[in-house]
Amino acid sequence: MIETFLVDACALIAFYTGGGRSLSAAGKAAMQDNARVSPITVWELSQKIARGKLPPLFVGRGTLAGALANEGFTLQPLIWADAERANLLPPIHKDPMDRILIAQALNAGLTIITIDRLFAGYGVRTVW
Repeated sequence: MIETFLVDACALIAFYTGGGRSLSAAGKAAMQDNARVSPITVWELSQKIARGKLPPLFVGRGTLAGALANEGFTLQPLIWADAERANLLPPIHKDPMDRILIAQALNAGLTIITIDRLFAGYGVRTVW
């Protein structure tokens, strides 16, 4: 079975603004191999960019969504069951965007590329 990865915002930021220096070799490989991005991550990043809290990740390359597609990432659909499960998770993690990623990963059997250690409290697989 091929492992499929769901990319957290922190991984995209580290990979594209820091050259991925903090990512492990496995994390770097995961970013380039069968990696998916959730609409909630695009929303989170574009919100931070619009508010000036984060510089654009792909300057001069169109929209964030378009640039991610051009980089080879695929869309991880956000479905009703993901939204519902995110609200049923125990309150280990307070960030609702991360709770949605966790629910998506649990529902679809994905490994999340993240440095956030709170994800492990949900039994979701992670790599960094």
